[in-house]
Amino acid sequence: MLAAERLPGPFYPHSSGPVTPADWECLDGTLFVDDEQHPWLVFCHEWLQVSDGEMCAVRLADDLKDSLGAPVILFHASDAAWARPINDEGALVTDGPFLHRASNGELLMLWATHGAAGYLQGLARSTTGLLTGPWTQDPAPIYAGDGGHGMLFRAFDGALMLTLHTPNDSPNERPIFITVREEGGHIYLRDTPDPQ
Repeated sequence: MLAAERLPGPFYPHSSGPVTPADWECLDGTLFVDDEQHPWLVFCHEWLQVSDGEMCAVRLADDLKDSLGAPVILFHASDAAWARPINDEGALVTDGPFLHRASNGELLMLWATHGAAGYLQGLARSTTGLLTGPWTQDPAPIYAGDGGHGMLFRAFDGALMLTLHTPNDSPNERPIFITVREEGGHIYLRDTPDPQ
């Protein structure tokens, strides 16, 4: 982990080594603070190492310098019915976790993987409202336009926005911003009809 006093840096090591297991290939770490004010790192255990990508979480010390205990596997990429292999060997990707507490109290996680239409933005939900789950996958991705690594934020006017990168084609990736609405623990893109 790196830290800096200012956004442009310089950045210096914050911990004496990785807070994820040293022999794991990990990426896309996201800080999450639970309802008891305990910090966690939510991250992806890389598909290159495990074939069926894993979404994991590990509890952190209050100073964020060490992990406390072993990681918990929250779900696998194969848990989403719409996930498709990235290669001929059948490997499935987990990318870009982002957690959001819905207005109805549900804990949601945006995450990305590959599907029939390219790179997709999915939505998982904790059935208990706790980070440790169990987690279920919504039946369809919320964005299927070859984009992912999504995050939600409030614009200056209070509108809820989804940002993600698209297309999934380096160096052509660019951020896009989509107005969304949240109803009953579900996220709807601005062009999605009202639920019936």
